[in-house]
Amino acid sequence: MTLPFASRPSKNLSPLAILAFLVPASLAVLSPAQAIAGDPENQGPEGQDYVLDPLDPQAIWGGEDAEPCAWPTTVRVTDSQALCTGSLIHPRVVMYAAHCGAQGKTVRFGETSNTSKSREVEYCKINPGYSGQAWDQAHDWAYCVLAEPMTDIPTTPVGFGCEVNQYLHNGQTIAIVGFGNNSGDSGAGSKRWAFTTISYLQNSKFVVGGGGQPTICSGDSGGPAFIQYDDGTWHVYGIASTKSDNTCSSAPGTHSNAVNAVKWIETDSGIDVTPCHDSNGTWNPTALCGNFSTAQAGVSGGVWATYCQDTTALDWSSTCGTDFETLYAEDVPPELNFVIPKDGDVYPDAPALLDVTVNIWDDTPQPVSTTLFINGMEISTSKSAPAVWGGANFPAGEYTLLAHGVDFWGNETSTEVHFTVGDPSSGDTTTGGDSGTDTTTGTDDTTTTGGNDDFGDTGGFVGPGADDDTGCSCSSTRDESPLRGLGMLGMLGLLGLGMGVGRRRRR
Repeated sequence: MTLPFASRPSKNLSPLAILAFLVPASLAVLSPAQAIAGDPENQGPEGQDYVLDPLDPQAIWGGEDAEPCAWPTTVRVTDSQALCTGSLIHPRVVMYAAHCGAQGKTVRFGETSNTSKSREVEYCKINPGYSGQAWDQAHDWAYCVLAEPMTDIPTTPVGFGCEVNQYLHNGQTIAIVGFGNNSGDSGAGSKRWAFTTISYLQNSKFVVGGGGQPTICSGDSGGPAFIQYDDGTWHVYGIASTKSDNTCSSAPGTHSNAVNAVKWIETDSGIDVTPCHDSNGTWNPTALCGNFSTAQAGVSGGVWATYCQDTTALDWSSTCGTDFETLYAEDVPPELNFVIPKDGDVYPDAPALLDVTVNIWDDTPQPVSTTLFINGMEISTSKSAPAVWGGANFPAGEYTLLAHGVDFWGNETSTEVHFTVGDPSSGDTTTGGDSGTDTTTGTDDTTTTGGNDDFGDTGGFVGPGADDDTGCSCSSTRDESPLRGLGMLGMLGLLGLGMGVGRRRRR
């Protein structure tokens, strides 16, 4: 939808204290007499903006409540005192505003505190070039690195490279999203959103809303300005920074240009948050140049209990060049080979303590998901090469081990070995698994669910001897025996190193 230009903000404005988040909410707003004067070169279009105080419980003016799982990459960034908003721009990186601070942060996905799912934060950092002054929207960037990647929902990366010239311009329709109250002092903590437009675009910042259009308010600090591309994907272009009023009103706000934050975030974190481009903007897609959200604006994408399972995404991006799949897809299955144990091995002393090891070769650099089955029971999945399941304690008996590998492109292979623990002639061994030989299969469009998963999800593969009616568990834990029910209670230590299963790509 096309909306009119935002009006110019009123003159005679002054900024809020940039450190307002350190004081009680009732003291967060400074009077004009206390305000800090702005640098004319960095002011708003015709005046000075107020910093979006993360304590003041106000949010998107003129917005509407987000449905469940709408805008799932827009998150709450909180500590014991402050409420801010952020954007998941990479499975491990949340971008937000520097004036929100970096200490004691928690990242929560969801629409309200009742539906939120917290993710542990490894660390957060604010841009060292940020002056702490209200006029410095140009450098108002910060980021948090999640302890574990959030791969359950599609991402919304920062626009970059040729995309910037194509999509970032005055009059562009954007979606702004944030948390907090939309009227008076009530309603803090709910996700709201609205369409509005960009005006007064500069290299480092731009104005949003005003003139009766929806705009940002205190509590939206760090929140995104999304632009939707022609291919339906959403990308982040703004970081909510300041507002031309000290209350939640129709006055316009200012976003820092998110494109400028990318180089510092990548250099400081060591994480590539522009998976489709080199740091200079040249198109060079990686395996993460895809799975970008194409969800309908503001519409429910499911429920958080199943991580917004209905959220749609584009498999591969080609905005500035050929997509990753076209460039690098191949149909050669990986090669797996058991190193420990080998087929036909006999371990005379029972129990046998083994580090089950499988060597892996593949034509692509992405990890192969290798799932171990013992006598038909799924143990766990490893993404390491070689795949190692350490400390497996095998009682006397006969065993069939099967390793099933799925590479990034869905090519599959399996290999198995048979071995014995204890002296077969003594009659003390038990029989487990079927006899047979090593088997290998290539890509098959009619294979199991996991075989066609671009991110290697092996859920759905059933190993020999397993009950076809039972779902498979993806990993074992130290709290239960991986072979519970087979009487092999000594195998509590059997765990896959580097285990983990990537998310299924949304079609």
